Amino acid sequence: MSNLAATTLMNAVRPAVIAKRLGQLAVVLASLTVVPLFVSLVTREPTIALRYGLVVLALAIAGVWLSRRDAPGTIQLNEGLTIGALAFTLTPLLMSYPLMGSGLGFIDALFECVSGITTTGLSTLDSVDGRSFAFLFERAWLQWIGGLGIVVLAVALLAGDDIASRRLVESAVSGESLGTSTRLHARRCLVSYTLLTVAAIAVLWLSGWSTPDALLLALAAISTGGFSPHDASLAAAPLWPARLAVIGVALLGAVSLPLYHSAWRRRWGTLARDPELRLLLLSIVLGSGLLMLLMSHAQGRWTLEQAAQALTMAMSAQTTSGFASMPPAQLDSASQLVLMVCMTVGGSVGSTAGGIKLLRLWMLLRMGQFIVRRTLLPSHAVQVTRLHDRVLDGEAISAALFLVLLFVATVLLSWLPFLVAGHPPMASLFEVVSAVGTVGLSSGVTQAGLHPMLKGVLCIDMLMGRVEFVAVLVVLYPRNWFGRRRAA
Repeated sequence: MSNLAATTLMNAVRPAVIAKRLGQLAVVLASLTVVPLFVSLVTREPTIALRYGLVVLALAIAGVWLSRRDAPGTIQLNEGLTIGALAFTLTPLLMSYPLMGSGLGFIDALFECVSGITTTGLSTLDSVDGRSFAFLFERAWLQWIGGLGIVVLAVALLAGDDIASRRLVESAVSGESLGTSTRLHARRCLVSYTLLTVAAIAVLWLSGWSTPDALLLALAAISTGGFSPHDASLAAAPLWPARLAVIGVALLGAVSLPLYHSAWRRRWGTLARDPELRLLLLSIVLGSGLLMLLMSHAQGRWTLEQAAQALTMAMSAQTTSGFASMPPAQLDSASQLVLMVCMTVGGSVGSTAGGIKLLRLWMLLRMGQFIVRRTLLPSHAVQVTRLHDRVLDGEAISAALFLVLLFVATVLLSWLPFLVAGHPPMASLFEVVSAVGTVGLSSGVTQAGLHPMLKGVLCIDMLMGRVEFVAVLVVLYPRNWFGRRRAA
């Protein structure tokens, strides 16, 4: 098909569809915001509770009004991507208002909310020690709802056209094949996510964390978010079992959520046989082993403490949870580079983890193997590239390669303003990779005194990493908004 013919067939988004689906998302978000509203009332924070009440009221009124609009039942792919991108962009703007009740300026409140909803965990606050429980809970709660995805939550909680739901879920859970009812799939993810959260709270409490800390850390860990109620993050726990328990919960979040349902319905051996899970564990072993060698070489000796630090930091980077048992700035450049590679790769597709995802990396490695093996075969030979039990087509490989290239391009373009501003090159690169990978480990660049423009760059990085780049490009593409519109 020629470029002219393809352009002629393009369909712009239909405002009625966007408005109706955003209205439905607003209703879900209003319901979810009742939880931090209740917490602020229980903890006697009337100023914050009033702000939450106004947000809930505004969302409910706008949501009911928009969701009742007449609109076609089906959703185009570009509409699904647009709705997902707008949901993750507008939500932080709304949730910044309650955070500002705790004394934050708009830019810092927005940064915290973007970091929360994208499950990143970077923070511009000088300290969180001594902050109210209501404040800390909102940050953790934003990460929890952002981990599963506002769009997936809406599909799970609201009934609607199944084809439309499929478009929404496909835009939020990129790369996953949905072979069953989309609403059923979303509800299964929600059930698995909720049960894992409840189990995580119990495990963290039993490991030695206080009840408030166990709740906050569980919400942040299962969403691979990384917001900690303490400045020292994991180092706030004096014993290693408590620290490793948090990272263990984050590892559960980095596993594909549908895999838990499959293991429950069939056999738990399904987990052990899953190739992506095995690749995740192998990556953690390699990353922590290499990090331990580099740390031992830098300090001239090997200790059990180093091994625990290496394992914790490597798991934190690989799962993109962002919890730290030590400041990354204390590591040498080679160790920071290892962490950056882990942050770039990330966890499994269909999980709460960020990064480019292990499945896509595996696809590209298989394609490289295909190219090498092709040179050894006769010219008339036919070779099929397989990934586990399915055949890889050109479109899937091209999409994976395109996303990796966008990740790298975003990192390089975002790195440049930090270099111009005079920040150390290695520390700046580490910070940008952490933001784009939605990790949250910090080299110390992100702080209250960071220039507002650079805070904005990191916010864009976190949003692009969460909605996986293509959705952002679709929203920015003029023909997505202006052009021929399908009637139904």
